[in-house]
Amino acid sequence: IPTMSKNEIIRSLRYEIRKLNRIIDNKIIMGMSYGVESRKHKFLSAQLDRLVPKRVGWLGRSLSFASMFLF
Repeated sequence: IPTMSKNEIIRSLRYEIRKLNRIIDNKIIMGMSYGVESRKHKFLSAQLDRLVPKRVGWLGRSLSFASMFLF
């Protein structure tokens, strides 16, 4: 059984999140409830964040370094 590579999983998660965003947007426009889609979106976003950590820029690194000396 072939398994998906990390990049394929990331691509698939991003695709599903984009698809859910469109569904949620349409439901908001039509005044419908979107709780189920919202929970799925939150779950998929958490999975994506676990696979692709957020990049911290130089300012964030500087602030975290400076906070070491404040506490």
